[in-house]
Amino acid sequence: MILTGILLYSLMLSDVDSKTYEYGMLRALGFKSSHLIGMISIQSFIFSVPGVALGLIVAWIFNVLFRLVIFNLAQNAASFALSTASIWLGVSFGLIMPLLSILIPIK
Repeated sequence: MILTGILLYSLMLSDVDSKTYEYGMLRALGFKSSHLIGMISIQSFIFSVPGVALGLIVAWIFNVLFRLVIFNLAQNAASFALSTASIWLGVSFGLIMPLLSILIPIK
C-alpha cells in the first residue's frame, strides 16, 4: 500500500514538474487557475482509476490463491472474498493520494 502511494505520488509529481513550463504558459495566456487545477485533477484520475481497478483485481487473485493454499494445508474453509474494509481502503487511498500529489506541487 505504501509503495503504491509512493509510486502514484512520484508519477504525478514528475508529470507536474515536467509540464511546469506548459502550465505556466497556459496561465500567461489567460487560462484560469481553477481550470488548470481541474485539468490536472482529471489527469490524475485517468492515472489512478485504472490503477485502482487493476490493483483490486490483482489483490483478489492473490487473495484467492494464497487462501486456497493456506486453507488446504490447514484443512480449513472460509470465504475467498476481500473484506469490505480492504476494498474501501484501497479505493480511497488510490483516489486521495493522486489528488494530494498534485495539489501540493501546485501550491
